[in-house]
Amino acid sequence: MQNKKINRIIALSLCLILMLMVFSPFANATITEDTNKGSIVVSGIETGVTVYAYQLITVNYDYTNDEPEATPYSWVDGVGTWVQENFSQYYDLEEFSKAVTSYSDTAEDFYSKLIAAIRNGNLSIDSGYIKEETAEGEAVYPVPDEPTGSVTFTDCNMGTYLILIENGYRIYTPSVVNLTPEYNAESQEWELAQSVTTDIKSSLPKLTKTIGDDGKVDNFSTEDDIPFTITADVPTYLEDSISKEYSISDKICEGLIINYDSITVYGQIGDGELEELTANDHYELTTENATRPSNGDPVDFLVDFDYDKISSYDKVVVKFTARLSQSDATNIGSEGNPNDAYLDYSNNPYDDGSYQTLEDKVIVYTYGIKVLKTDKSTGEALTGAKFSLSDGTDDLYFVKTADGVYYQAKSTDEGATQTLEVGSQTDNKGVLYLYGLDEGSYILTETEAPDGYTKSNKTHTITLTDEEPDGILDDANEGDASGIYSLTFTNSSEFQLPITGGLGTVIFATCGILFVGLGIIILVIVAKKSHKTE
Repeated sequence: MQNKKINRIIALSLCLILMLMVFSPFANATITEDTNKGSIVVSGIETGVTVYAYQLITVNYDYTNDEPEATPYSWVDGVGTWVQENFSQYYDLEEFSKAVTSYSDTAEDFYSKLIAAIRNGNLSIDSGYIKEETAEGEAVYPVPDEPTGSVTFTDCNMGTYLILIENGYRIYTPSVVNLTPEYNAESQEWELAQSVTTDIKSSLPKLTKTIGDDGKVDNFSTEDDIPFTITADVPTYLEDSISKEYSISDKICEGLIINYDSITVYGQIGDGELEELTANDHYELTTENATRPSNGDPVDFLVDFDYDKISSYDKVVVKFTARLSQSDATNIGSEGNPNDAYLDYSNNPYDDGSYQTLEDKVIVYTYGIKVLKTDKSTGEALTGAKFSLSDGTDDLYFVKTADGVYYQAKSTDEGATQTLEVGSQTDNKGVLYLYGLDEGSYILTETEAPDGYTKSNKTHTITLTDEEPDGILDDANEGDASGIYSLTFTNSSEFQLPITGGLGTVIFATCGILFVGLGIIILVIVAKKSHKTE
C-alpha cells in the first residue's frame, strides 16, 4: 500500500511542480508591453473535453528597464487572500517556491485544497484570470491509449496557471504551467517564450466483465451455476476532491437468475491475492430496488464503494453466480442471454454529482433438442412415447414446464425427473423439447412406446457443437440458427408372433382340439356308411 501512495505522490508532483526561479528558453525576444503575452498548449487529452486555465500568479515587470520588478511575482487577487487565510506560510512566494516542490506531500496538500476551494465557490477568481476552451470533437469510448486532443490558450498574460480538465472518460491530474520570463546571459536580456506546452497526466479506470474461464461468451446448461467476475480499476482522487463517487452495478437479462448470496467483493493490489472486503464498511450492497447513481436506471444489484476505504487498492473485484432460467425467458440461439456491468465514477472530482460510465457485457448461450415422434409408415405424429437423455454416463434430470417441454435441472430441483414424455396437446402433438443444454454429446433413448407400437431399440447420439460460440450450432444439417438440434424418432406397428406360453398358445391349442374332434366325427360317419353298404 505504501508503494502505491508513493507512486501517486510522484505522479501528482510531476504535474504540480511550480518553479518560479528556473525556466527553459523557447524563443529570443525582448519583453515589451506588446510582446508580454504568449500561448499555452495543453496536449495529450481526449477530444471534446473542457479545459480551464486559472491564473494563480502574475509577473510584475518593469518595461522601462526591461527587467522584473524588485518583487517579481504576486498572487492573483482572491488567490492571495485564500492563501493568506489557509496557508499563511506560503503567502510569501519565495517561501512558497521553497516549500511546494517536486515529490512532496506539501504540493499534493496545497493544490488539492486550492482546487476544491475554487470549484466549491470558497475561492473567487475574477473572470479575467480564467480561460476556458473545449477540445475539438466529442469524447468517445473506447478511449485511445494515447489521446491526441489538444487546446491552445492564446493571448495569455505572464504568470503561473492551474490547468483543470473535465467531462472526459479519463480522470485528469491537475497541472501547473509557467509562462514566465527567463534571463539570457549571452544576450543579457530577459526573454519570454511565445508558447509553452504542458502534457497532461490522466488515468482511465477500466471495467472488465468475464464469464466462466475469463471469457466474454460461454456455453452453459440450465443446471449450471454460472460464475461471473467484474474487475474495475480504482481511480486516483486527491484528498480534498469534492466528488469521489465510485460504484459497480449489474443488470441481468430475464433469462438469468442471480444467486444474491454468492455476491462477494474483493480488493487487489497489483497482481497480488484478492482481499475480501467488508459490507457496510468498504461498500454498501443493494439488491432490492437498486438503481444506478448516474441516471437512476434499475439494476439487479449495486455495490457502492466508500472511496477512502478502498483507495489503497489498485482494483476491486466483484464475483457472483447465476443460473439460466428454466422458462421461455431463456433465449436459445444467436441472441443469447446478455449480462451488463456498469462502473459509475466521478470524472470531474471537483464537480459534485458528476459521473461518467463505463460498461462491459458478456453473453451466455445455451441450446436445445427437438424430437418429433412419428409412425414409421404414415408419418403421423404419435403421443404417449417416453424418453430419457444421457450424457453417456448418467441419465440427466429435467423439470417439465409445459406439455412436452423440459429444461435441464439438478436432481435436487423441485419436480426434477428423468422421464421425458412427448407432447399430447393439439399444438404440440408428438413433439418433445429438451431445452437448456450445454455443448456436448447426448444419448436419446426411448423408454416407453406409444400404445400399439413397438418400443424402438435404437438410440440416437446427438452432438451439440458451437465453437465460436455464437449460439448457432455448427452442424447446419442437423441444427439451425435457433440453436436447436432437430430429429425424428419413428415407431412401427408391425404384427408380432405369439410368445411361448402366452395367450396365443392357448388359442392355437383350443383350435387344434376342435379340429381333431371334428376329424374323429367325420371318420365315424364314414365308417358307418361303409358298414351299411356291405
